[in-house]
Amino acid sequence: MARKVRLYFYTSQMWQRRLRLFFLAVLGLIFTLSFYILPAESKLTRFSEQSIIEKAPVPTNLELIQQGRTFYQTEKFTQAAESLQQAAQIYESQGDKLNQALALSYLSLTQQKLGLWNQAKATISSSLKLLTQAKPSTEQAKRILALALNTQGSLQLALGQAELALESWQQAAKTYTQIGDTAGHIGSLINQATALESLGFSTRMMKIWEQVEQNLQAQPNSILKVLGLRSLGNTLRVRGELEKSQQLLEQSLAMAQNLRSPQEESATLLSLGNTLYSLGNKNLQRDTNSEENPLLIHCNHGVISENAKTYYQNAADLYYKSGSKSTSAIAKIQAQLNRLTVLLSLGQNLSNEELELLQSNLTTLTPSRAVVYAQVNFARSLVCLNQASQKTKTQEKSLFNQDKISQILTTAVQQAQDLQDQRSESYALGNLGQLYEQTKQISLARQYTEQALNLAQVIDASDIAFQWQWQLGRLLLAQGNSQAAVAAYTEAVTTLKSLRTDLVSLNPDIQFDLRDRVEPVYRQLVALLLQPEKPSLKNLKQARDVVEALQLAELDDFFRDACSIVQPTPIDEVVDNANPATAVIYPIILADRVEVIVKLPHIEQLHHYRTYKPRSEVETVLEQLQKKLKQRYTFSDRQALSQQVYNWLIKPLEADLVQSQIKTLVFVLDGFLRNIPMAALYDGKQYLIENYSVALSPGLQLLQPKLKPKRFEALIGGLTQSRFGFSSLPNVADEFKEIQAVIPSKEFINQAFTNTTIEKEVSSLSYPVVHLATHGKFSSEQEDTFILTWNGKINVKQLREVLETREPVVGRGSQVPSPIELLVLSACETATGDKRAALGLAGVAVRSGARATLASLWKVDDKSTAILMSEFYRQLKNNPALSKSEALRRAQESIFRNYQEHPFYWAPYVLVGNWL
Repeated sequence: MARKVRLYFYTSQMWQRRLRLFFLAVLGLIFTLSFYILPAESKLTRFSEQSIIEKAPVPTNLELIQQGRTFYQTEKFTQAAESLQQAAQIYESQGDKLNQALALSYLSLTQQKLGLWNQAKATISSSLKLLTQAKPSTEQAKRILALALNTQGSLQLALGQAELALESWQQAAKTYTQIGDTAGHIGSLINQATALESLGFSTRMMKIWEQVEQNLQAQPNSILKVLGLRSLGNTLRVRGELEKSQQLLEQSLAMAQNLRSPQEESATLLSLGNTLYSLGNKNLQRDTNSEENPLLIHCNHGVISENAKTYYQNAADLYYKSGSKSTSAIAKIQAQLNRLTVLLSLGQNLSNEELELLQSNLTTLTPSRAVVYAQVNFARSLVCLNQASQKTKTQEKSLFNQDKISQILTTAVQQAQDLQDQRSESYALGNLGQLYEQTKQISLARQYTEQALNLAQVIDASDIAFQWQWQLGRLLLAQGNSQAAVAAYTEAVTTLKSLRTDLVSLNPDIQFDLRDRVEPVYRQLVALLLQPEKPSLKNLKQARDVVEALQLAELDDFFRDACSIVQPTPIDEVVDNANPATAVIYPIILADRVEVIVKLPHIEQLHHYRTYKPRSEVETVLEQLQKKLKQRYTFSDRQALSQQVYNWLIKPLEADLVQSQIKTLVFVLDGFLRNIPMAALYDGKQYLIENYSVALSPGLQLLQPKLKPKRFEALIGGLTQSRFGFSSLPNVADEFKEIQAVIPSKEFINQAFTNTTIEKEVSSLSYPVVHLATHGKFSSEQEDTFILTWNGKINVKQLREVLETREPVVGRGSQVPSPIELLVLSACETATGDKRAALGLAGVAVRSGARATLASLWKVDDKSTAILMSEFYRQLKNNPALSKSEALRRAQESIFRNYQEHPFYWAPYVLVGNWL
């Protein structure tokens, strides 16, 4: 009690100084992370940390900055910019460079939210120039410098300059350390981790996360610690580390409850609800035909598993608690909207009375970006509610018809215009256009869509512009203008490509929406390009490029960053120069058909053919075939299924393959086809492997081909003993003996097989082959794609850094060993029940930096593995001119002829990457 009383005896000047330092410290954490706040199109609305505070009547300079901060946090960005601009001008007239720099730093951050990138860049440059002139030496001056550096870093990352952003945030962290500002230091570290992830440095990033968590856990319980744990939990949700996010948010929640802070408790409940909702989506069995009804993708939740249902229900409970405890009107409504979204996912709903009360409360809020988004998201949920009520008579009929929903969106548009907030105006207009699209009022829908697109392009808001480009394409198609529709779709895909490097800096909810929304854009464009009976060469090439872009988009989503291939070479160039003759086959699964494009050597014209078959039927056949291939005793039913797929992909090409004397088939596979080993396709008499060597490519770019290495040696490592709940692999020792009998090899096994050992051995000697025989899994989730070592798992994002010393890296000089020629992953398998699991295999192939990767789609008999591997290496050693794909074919055929005919034993081995 005495401590509380003593606070009242501070002088006004001392108290203002303490308030100012606390204000700066909190902003050091909140403002540095501000580019994670509130996406326009998020399914679960984010929230501001503070309650809405009305404008002070006659603000002083400090009050102007605080007012700007309040406007910023309540998402009144135009008003925030005005206040901060006014403060900067006043400080300039007074010759107060430090506070002018502070106001300009906040102004730059606000301009970033408004999409005024050039202005934001000029503003932060002015701020840092003033600070350089002032030569900051005091604690307050250094704090302002650190904050400006953080603002500069956020701008640089948004502009795709991750390396510069990292440098800015490193300088900010160093400055915060000098003045002992833990909160600011932690915020800068979190930002550094984001930049490192964007640059692909997973190991360094993980060390930063460990440091952040250690720093937070070492702090005494406080509101700042609650905020820090919540920020870290939210950031981990961005990265897809949902279980860890849940753990930290639960800790933040418990601390907020102990500190009796309803506001922080409510905020953390919302964040925890978002993480549980994401966990529910992760466990959701999505409808693979969602692109057939693009208007209602946001209503399409797929088949809800029991795990997903549990997470959704828990999230709904958390949102209910959050709304009950919140002292902020907007936060209460956002919690209710989140709960409504989850209930709709569960096939439930709020009553009409609750919905009317929610709308009534929305109309009483002071307009802000958050309020505009809330109204739009409410309208979207009402659309889904009406859609659900039309499907079943058990639901209470909604009182919100199309006219009422239109009025809600029109109000949102007007509020955005009053706020001069072009981003939220674009969002509201685009959704209004989508509503009219649904009701077949095409001309009106196009009018609003074009307005929304123009606004999004003015502020360079690519993350929403692609939606309106796609929407415009659909509307143009509905009006019968196919050529203009193709142009609009093409712009949407081009915009999505520009977003590749921005995915890390986007809000997690934006990323989630991209994952749901992006695939139909590509597939619908391909369907349009290939719609004619005989598509032009231009259309065929563009369709193939779109498929390539989709492949990259899927890998980007898998890794949560932009993938790249070192020294890429176009696959067409490789094919035209390949010996033996090679064909590349691109199957594309669309809603109503399977399209196939084929590249033959030295022929400019691409071949094309199609099979009309609903996607659901295609995937049923593929799923059944996969199950039959993994069962050891199937026969006629398996061959019948395999022949169906052969007829779709190969049969129309048979004569051309013979005429061109093709010996190797390279597949760029799409969707569920990735889970099927092409070698096991059956023509009614023979398997594909009996006539062709087979390889896979993750796209149209390959690591540059290279002549066979003079030294053919292998670094082999693995486990025979059980570790971390995984069974023993006793035959790995026999596998290694077989390999060592064929080629010189250095072995490290069991206790010697660690992350550190792999990295050390790979970097110290340039072995052309790295062979790892251990448990591993390929999954559609990067955190579940890994190989097992003695001391733990190496996930797919870490694998690149373990092996990266084999490829040129900037700053490491010119004497760097070349990439691994061949990475072999023995005893790995795709995750059972995961339709997109083979995406993890493609991810490993891309991330490893190896020219080619050999792995298995399912766990195979140890004895046949040892035989196949030794034969594979024997073929490579004894036939220097032999391609890797042909060596694999001969090894597989050896198993087929001499050991086991069933594809279970020889088919799962797939070669990904450069097959030569």
